Amino acid sequence: MELDEEAIESIDSVRDLLREVASGAGGPTHRVSSLERPEEVLNDGQKRWLKPLGPVRSAMARGMFALNGTMMRGPFRMRVEGLEDLPDDGPFIIAPNHVSYLDAFVVAAALDHSVLRRTYWAGWTGAAFGNPLTRLVSRLAQVVPIDPGRAGLSSLAFGAAVLGHGLNLVWFAEGERSPTGSLQPFKTGMGLLLSYYPVPVVPVFIRGTYEAMPRGKFLRRLKQITVTFGEPLDPRSLDETAGLQEQVVEAAHERAAELGAR
Repeated sequence: MELDEEAIESIDSVRDLLREVASGAGGPTHRVSSLERPEEVLNDGQKRWLKPLGPVRSAMARGMFALNGTMMRGPFRMRVEGLEDLPDDGPFIIAPNHVSYLDAFVVAAALDHSVLRRTYWAGWTGAAFGNPLTRLVSRLAQVVPIDPGRAGLSSLAFGAAVLGHGLNLVWFAEGERSPTGSLQPFKTGMGLLLSYYPVPVVPVFIRGTYEAMPRGKFLRRLKQITVTFGEPLDPRSLDETAGLQEQVVEAAHERAAELGAR
């Protein structure tokens, strides 16, 4: 259940929280419905982030991605490895490690435009939607708002809607930027999505962005960046009797760690 600002402000104790939940103030949403019927969980304002770009915005997006690619391959001397491992057809999930705000720009620069136009990105609301400029950039890049701390149901619904439409999804499975640069445990959200949409998962490991722009710091130096794509993981190849959600998250994390150890 998701609670609005007014309901949250009225909560001072567990008793208050239980009262709000019992009253149905957050709406009768349920985790299963957010995955099985994501369009029913999202309101009209949220659904606009899922709409395809028109001709003008598509042209703007192409120019923006081209400029981003020039920046990443120029000053940052970006190298890309394993791009041939991407599935030929979608949908699939790209799951990179996350140590810097530069990570999304690096992955975007590594992908061909034919892949980018069929790819949506899970973006934290605090960074990707904080002001009119970032909201415009997010719209052009086809970013959907993710707020796991306060809107877990709609966050999963966005991911489910993207995959349900046969589109690709970039999902930072750690949930936040690593404060140390080391790979953190993956959150269960990706496992929940894959339990309903068992699409291939492509682990990605990014090197150099932490040294260039770590968490809490501005750009420190133009460090060379390398992005490595791993072989896709097929959730359907795992033993479903052993807990698919946990298995696929652990397997994806293990493959990302292996890429980082190369």
